[in-house]
Amino acid sequence: MVMNVLWREGRCPASRVVDQVAKHSDWHFRTVKTLLRNLVAKGFVGYEVDAQDSRIYYYTPLVDEEQYLQQERQQFLHLYYGGDRSSLLAGFLQDGKLSAAEAEKLRRMLNSSAEEE
Repeated sequence: MVMNVLWREGRCPASRVVDQVAKHSDWHFRTVKTLLRNLVAKGFVGYEVDAQDSRIYYYTPLVDEEQYLQQERQQFLHLYYGGDRSSLLAGFLQDGKLSAAEAEKLRRMLNSSAEEE
């Protein structure tokens, strides 16, 4: 949610990020500020301090959405599945039914991936 605001708004003050996130969630402003701090630490977001008011921080996305999602997927895969993609996929398949269209799309992706190896 925080990254979506930054991708949409570009460079913006923390207060604007908090306001935009609050429209879609009940997150406290401290939660949003903590998320911003973590995103900065991971290198996804940069910030500048206002030259006239050191209490105002402007945040800017440093990665595009696909780069961010790829990194988050990899972290999730390694954290929860030890890097085993087949276990991750099997878990998702066991959790819910796929539509025929989803199954066909997945089949094509798997075939394409296997052919590349």
